[in-house]
Amino acid sequence: NTKAFAFVVDVTDKKGVREGVARAEEYFSVPAWGLVNCAGVMHYQRVLDCDTDSWDNQIDVNCKGVMNCVAAVLPSLKSYRRGHIINISSDAGKKVFAGLAVYSATKFFVEAFSQGLRTELAPLGVKVTNVQPGDVKTELLSHNRDPTALAEFGPPEVGAEMLEPEDIAGAVIFAMTQKARCAINEILVEPTGCPI
Repeated sequence: NTKAFAFVVDVTDKKGVREGVARAEEYFSVPAWGLVNCAGVMHYQRVLDCDTDSWDNQIDVNCKGVMNCVAAVLPSLKSYRRGHIINISSDAGKKVFAGLAVYSATKFFVEAFSQGLRTELAPLGVKVTNVQPGDVKTELLSHNRDPTALAEFGPPEVGAEMLEPEDIAGAVIFAMTQKARCAINEILVEPTGCPI
């Protein structure tokens, strides 16, 4: 018997995230034992254009949003003394791509933050996994603010040789279903035809 509970929350709103987690815990009658941080913003852009509003947006969602969600579940994970945090990072958190300097910087942040979390939470039995996708067929590119930068730096053929969302979901399920003794720290998932 599977239950689901859906609600809308802005990950940049600390109070809203905490309230959302509390509502979910109340609905399921158990403390939060897992988190998949998947909210993200990616803008292809030239650093020289100094679109600082876009920089702020990516930092707020990709960095602060991850921290807000983690902070909302940590009290429950600490009391539960087990659990799993999965951060959807990116291959851009391992290698910087042209046109994605700010996005890559935010994903490098997620990588570093996750490493720190992993070392602090492991004694509590809490696992931290980074899933690092390459290009996935999602609406991410449709939110790009600069079509000329997207044309210059973006994937050569949007939609070609891209992963499907279920490929990433499969990686998340794989990490979350390992035995307690086995922690999957990182999973880099790339389209077969586009290795980095």
